[in-house]
Amino acid sequence: MKRFCSIVLLAAIFSVLALTSATAQRGASNEKEQPVVPSYRDFRFAIGGGYALRLGKIAKTGDDNWDKVSKKLRHGLTVDADAQYFFRPDWGLGVNVNYCTTTISGNDLYFADLDRTANSYKESQNILFVGPSYATRSQSEKFLLVSSVAIGPLFYMNPATFDGVVVNSNALATGLNLGFSGEYKVNATTGVGLKLSSTVGSVNSLKVEGQKVELDEAFNLSNVMLTAFISFRSW
Repeated sequence: MKRFCSIVLLAAIFSVLALTSATAQRGASNEKEQPVVPSYRDFRFAIGGGYALRLGKIAKTGDDNWDKVSKKLRHGLTVDADAQYFFRPDWGLGVNVNYCTTTISGNDLYFADLDRTANSYKESQNILFVGPSYATRSQSEKFLLVSSVAIGPLFYMNPATFDGVVVNSNALATGLNLGFSGEYKVNATTGVGLKLSSTVGSVNSLKVEGQKVELDEAFNLSNVMLTAFISFRSW
């Protein structure tokens, strides 16, 4: 009887051990079979500077001196920055900021509206865009392409100095920004590249020293920008 009980006890012990081993193997197998979902929550920040070309026509005044100075308004400098967060492999959301500035100056410029000649004149036209953006990306091991579209406020600031007297003009418009950039991945988190972008917008009135002045035709605030930039990525 004792021998029978011993045999039953040993059989029970081996059965428990076998069952425990099988359960552990089944759990490990299930863990291997479960797919690992990759995370695409990636952050990118890029900042650069370069050349800005002002769009729109420049009115002819018939004054060669004025027309020569006015042509310089077409060419300026720009600073551009992007901050983007990618929720998926190919798209994300972010914000774009760009600032364009152009400065002109001249002597003995005749102002027909004032019927007066300025011995010295200096003007700075500054345009700031800030807006949320939708971005897409395409990449390889060494290169990254990013495109974006943004909409937001477009601020126009125009301080002018007329024989030492400063006159401030400003306006606010709705702007649309389109951008295309290509970069080379220098390392795992840094890149350098070029960006071609454009911000478009116009206004029908200006505030001159706080007074609203209606314009005869729309005043174009649009620019095309080419910038060199450095970027920082989390992937």
